[in-house]
Order: sequence, then C-alpha cells, then structure tokens
Amino acid sequence: MLNRRLERMRGQVRERSHARFRRSGTPDLISECEAESLSWPRRAARLTRRMCQSQQPVLEDGQRIVFTRTVCKVPPIYRPEDWQVLTDGRTLHELGPISNLCADWGKVLSIGLLGRRETALATRARLSGDPLAIEFLDAAIETIDAVLDLAGRYADAAAAQGRTELADILQHVPAHPPRTFHQALQTLRLLHAVVWLSGHYHVGLGRFDQYIWPYLDADLRAGRIDSSTAEELLAEFFISLNRDSDLYPGVQQGDNGQSLMLGGATRDGSPAVNPLTQCFVLATNALLASNFRRNGCVP
Repeated sequence: MLNRRLERMRGQVRERSHARFRRSGTPDLISECEAESLSWPRRAARLTRRMCQSQQPVLEDGQRIVFTRTVCKVPPIYRPEDWQVLTDGRTLHELGPISNLCADWGKVLSIGLLGRRETALATRARLSGDPLAIEFLDAAIETIDAVLDLAGRYADAAAAQGRTELADILQHVPAHPPRTFHQALQTLRLLHAVVWLSGHYHVGLGRFDQYIWPYLDADLRAGRIDSSTAEELLAEFFISLNRDSDLYPGVQQGDNGQSLMLGGATRDGSPAVNPLTQCFVLATNALLASNFRRNGCVP
C-alpha cells in the first residue's frame, strides 16, 4: 500500500499539477545552428545543451527523486525545406529522429558521466587524425557537460532549500557512479529524461532489475536500507517517470515506449530473477491497487 506521501505525489501527477512550472518558449536552435554552420551531429549536441540549459529546477515538497520538465516542446534543428533536402529519396523510421532505443544504462551507471567524458577525451586523442571522429566526440562531450550542468543546478536548488541529502546526491550523480540504490534511481531518472529532451522517443529502460540490483544489494547488506524503503523509492521512481509523459510522442495514446524487462536468464542460462524483481512487482502492485481504490474498485 502506498503511504500518504506517495499517494499525494501520485495524485499530483494524475492531475498534472506540475504543469504550472512549464513555460511556452523554446530555444531558437535553427538560427543558432545556421549562424555557426553546424553539422548534423553538432546540431544534435546543441539541441541537448540548450534544452538542458532551458530547464528550471523544480523540487516539490516530499520529492526524493527529482526532475520535472519545464520546456514542453523540442525545437527543430533544421528548417522544413532543408529537412526535405536532407531526407529526399530516403525512408524515415516513424517521425524521423532515432527512436525505440535503449541506452546502456548499466555502463553509464558503473562509471558515471565523468568516466564517459574521460573515455571520450582519450578516444579523441587516439583518433586525432580523423575529423569525423573528432566531431562526434566533441558533440558527445558537449552533451555530457550539459547534463552535468543541469544536475549541478538541481543540486544548488536543493541546497538553497536546505535539502542537504538531495543536494549531496545531485552533487555526486550523475557525474560519478552511484553509491546507493537511491542515487542509482536518481541518476536513471535524470539521464532517461535527457534522452527525451534531445528529441528521441520510445526510450526503454532495458533489464532494469539486472543493472540496478547491485546498488540495492549493497544497501541491504550494509543495513542502509530495508525492503520497505526500497519499495517506496521504487514506487516514487515509477511515479517520476510519468511526470512528463504527456509531452512524449507515441504511436498511440499512452504508448510512449517506457518499457523494461524483468527476470529472464543470465548469460549462463540460469534464472535472472532477484530480490529487486520481487520489489518491482510489489511496488507495481501498490500503484495498481491505488488506481483501483481511486476508481472505486476493489483490487
């Protein structure tokens, strides 16, 4: 059963009360990109950067996992006539931007964004004679820096509100590998949202209970958390994923691709179900039971 804090948070998401933080303006990417004669990769990186910069930190009472999108529309990076020339004679998948994708969330969690940045810099030095590789890596570094700046502004906002625990979390992740289950969920919430901010859609979460389990396992073994608190954090994470879902494009109403996989098998063929799998099911059941009660049904 959801506690009062989560019931209130879930109700706020259903009622879209957070929409009051949204702004109508969007960055003028086309003029900026044309003025600098940016290539397609650099335009895509600039889009991520400007969309991150345009977000205003939102920390509502009781939230332990944060990020609320405040700029609704993802602006185009090409004029319609230029897009027509670029795509003429080609078949685009759905709306055109890369979609139906799943990042290697486990890898970025394991080394943090600063680790990914160091890898990009090392690769850049190794491929210094390849201009296309340099361009791609510079674009990657630009996007990493944009996300780190966004997390830093959220950390500053949390500190200004006296929310020390949340500020400490955001000062550590996503720059560095998470040290706790809570930090891992906060990292994933922010990074997942940024992929949507960058104009991609149908962004999956992959084998969630496999790459997140080590963080919960470490917390349980160290006595930093119990199963009840883990379920509460997980339920809040699910609620947070729906905070911006009405802004996401989809093939049909309600289909925004925020899917994941549970259980299955490991590489050696053994069952992959673990305690986080069970925690996931319990948290989901609590959310579904809350839906039933809200609609006057008996779960």
